Amino acid sequence: MRRALVFPLVLLALHVQQATAVHAQACVADQHGGLVCGEGKAAMRVVADTISPAKDYAFAWRSAQGLPSGSDIPDDIENVLIRISDGAVLAKLAGKYWATGAMRANRYELIAAWSPDSRSVIEVANSRWESDSFAYYRIDGGTATKLDLRALVEPVMTARLPPRNRQGNSFRVRTDQPVTLDARGRLRFTAMLHVPKSETSNDYKVHVNVRTTGGKPSAQVVSMRRVKAD
Repeated sequence: MRRALVFPLVLLALHVQQATAVHAQACVADQHGGLVCGEGKAAMRVVADTISPAKDYAFAWRSAQGLPSGSDIPDDIENVLIRISDGAVLAKLAGKYWATGAMRANRYELIAAWSPDSRSVIEVANSRWESDSFAYYRIDGGTATKLDLRALVEPVMTARLPPRNRQGNSFRVRTDQPVTLDARGRLRFTAMLHVPKSETSNDYKVHVNVRTTGGKPSAQVVSMRRVKAD
C-alpha cells in the first residue's frame, strides 16, 4: 500500500482572535422554528444545520439594522460563531449568508463541519463561483482561534495544474460532497479549481491534518487526489 504523501507546507494561525466574547442574550425559538439570540439591532439568527454536536455553539448571522421583518431583504450581513447558552460572539466569520425562515440568500452557502467534541469547526462560506472563506476555528472557553485553510490548500492545488492553466481559476469547496473533521483533527473534503461560466473543472479529494500546540492551530496537506468532476 502506498503511504500518504505529506506535503511540506504547514500553515500557522496568523490571524488569532483572542478577544473576550461579546455577550448578547440567550437564544430562543422564533415563529419559524429557528433560534434568535438578542433583540433589536443586536439580534442574531442561528443558521440551520450549523449547531455543534453538543448543542452549545453554532453559526449565526446579523445585520447592522437588526433582523428584518416580513419580506424585507437584509443588508450589511455579518456571519458569526456564537455560544448558544448566552448568545456570546466568539468570532466573526467571513461569509455573508442569511436566512429568515421564510427567505434565504440567493447563491450563498454557509456550512459547518464540527469535530465530535464540539471544540473545533470548519467554516465553508460559498458565493456563486468560489469559497469566500474556508477556515478552521478552535474554541477555548469564550474565545476562538482562526486558521485560514484556503490559504493553505489553494496554492497546493494550483501547483498541480500545468503552468498554462494556473491563471483565472476560482477555488471552491464542494458542499455537495462530504466535509468532515474527526476527533484527531483529520479534515477531508473535495475542492475544485474552475473557470467561472465554463465547463472546465479540476476537482481534488483532499486530506488535511490540523493540530493545536500551545493554543495555536496549524495544518498540513497530507494527500490530494485528482477525481473526475461530476
